[in-house]
Amino acid sequence: MESKKMKLLKVYLSSTDRINHVLLYEIIAKKAKDFGLAGVTASRAMLGYGPSSVLRNTRYFELVEKYPVVMEMVDEADKINGFMDRELLPLLKEQPKGCLVYSLDVDMHLAKMGDTKKAPGQN
Repeated sequence: MESKKMKLLKVYLSSTDRINHVLLYEIIAKKAKDFGLAGVTASRAMLGYGPSSVLRNTRYFELVEKYPVVMEMVDEADKINGFMDRELLPLLKEQPKGCLVYSLDVDMHLAKMGDTKKAPGQN
């Protein structure tokens, strides 16, 4: 099977980052969908720290649960670059909180849609 050249965009931010009371990772995911990217995944990280050097993890209960979030988006390089330049970077540069954004060239080996039949009990 032949692989396809794609680009991976990764964003690291915090679970408590918001714009007008809306979670930043939800805003980014909606913008990615509206832009037409193939997909986005936001994952809760178990442990991490950034330039602040504050080590955050999910082991201890806090009044406001703050943990690292990693977002990943994969699509053709032109689409990822367009989204990053026109939507993502202008949005993040305006935010007072820290974040990290980078992209990598990747080889996609399989992109398969799952069965569209609904499982019993799903609406």
